[in-house]
Amino acid sequence: MVLPAAGGLELHLMPTRKYRTVLLTCAFERSLDDQRSARAVLPDLLLRGTARSPGLAEFTARCEELYATDLVGSVSGVGSRQVIRLGLETISDRDAGGEPLLEQATGLLAEALHEPPLRDGAFRPDHFEQERTNLVRAIASIADDKGLYAHRRLMETLHAGTPLALHPKGTVELAESLDEPATRRAWQDVVRRAPGRVFMVGDVDEERALRAVELLAGPVGSRGPREALAAPEAAPPVREGAPQDVVERQPLAQSKLVLGFRVPPDVAAGAAFPLFGIVFGGGSHSRLFKRVREAEQLAYDCSSAALVDSGSLVVHAGVDADKAGRARQLVLEELERLAQDGVGDEELELSRRAQRRRLVNLRDDPRAALGFRLNALMLGRPHVLEDALARLDSVTGADVAACAAATSLHSVFLLEGSGA
Repeated sequence: MVLPAAGGLELHLMPTRKYRTVLLTCAFERSLDDQRSARAVLPDLLLRGTARSPGLAEFTARCEELYATDLVGSVSGVGSRQVIRLGLETISDRDAGGEPLLEQATGLLAEALHEPPLRDGAFRPDHFEQERTNLVRAIASIADDKGLYAHRRLMETLHAGTPLALHPKGTVELAESLDEPATRRAWQDVVRRAPGRVFMVGDVDEERALRAVELLAGPVGSRGPREALAAPEAAPPVREGAPQDVVERQPLAQSKLVLGFRVPPDVAAGAAFPLFGIVFGGGSHSRLFKRVREAEQLAYDCSSAALVDSGSLVVHAGVDADKAGRARQLVLEELERLAQDGVGDEELELSRRAQRRRLVNLRDDPRAALGFRLNALMLGRPHVLEDALARLDSVTGADVAACAAATSLHSVFLLEGSGA
């Protein structure tokens, strides 16, 4: 159920007695702009302590006293928006002997959000410096994961000049230049004004859920006029132009080939687009796996992902440097064949089963279910599992072929190995 709640926050309550724990997440939204690094440091900075428990050891001890309540935070991107999440997982009240554990745990999270251990009105220098350093290292470490790095470089090329090209945590340069006043302004903006949703999964009734949001909204006197949630975001229109090729060489044993395809916004928004990604390269039954990896043995792996938020299809292949051109050719051939010849009944059914399993498994994973619902809400897709399953069942082979026909190559990034 969806409920308006305190402080302009929107409450999404998913009551169930299936789990022994209650999962709660506050998800705040902001644009991907030059302040994204200032916001990206907040989850770790705020979860170091509170005014009442200023040290990490004291703060952790309070979590332990609450049946080892787990407080967590993260930053991610959905389309052109940055999502700042802070939340908790705690034992349900019924399994805590009726103790009001949820209220106590939520109170601790609210302290972290609204009452950090400031010194003279500023974040503690030791806390701030350490978390800024950690953020710089986290962004820099992207280059150490060559598959992730190649994907990042492809997205920068594919979406150049738009927010979709930006990493949600920012750049090393932005993080290194971050100062305490900017971080404090970002904190005040997020907890007081940024549009947000609170998600709760577990054995929680409406009254207790609303009481929890009241705590998370902060003291009444400090609440600002919170902005309204943005309308669901559609994929951007296709940019015209010939495919762009970018080659970067590093001393690697295996090259990373990443192809970026654009699709029209109406196709990306359709029910068939995710299933198209699975048919094309989403498993051992897919076109790319059978042709590129198995039949011609050109790649150690070859897969595709339909990225709804950016209106793009991305193909990844781990290849020998001298086989990259042939692998690219086969990917394009398979895309054309799928568009022209359509989808066989068996491969369509195998793909539908694979997607159905992913959706049904959400029932057993509250964190994944919460993430699915948040993304779906932000993108204007069905966020109730039964509706998503019904939409999946409505997709035909002709719908999938139409997705392939509308897909066009836009950018190619090759991280070419020159030998380890």
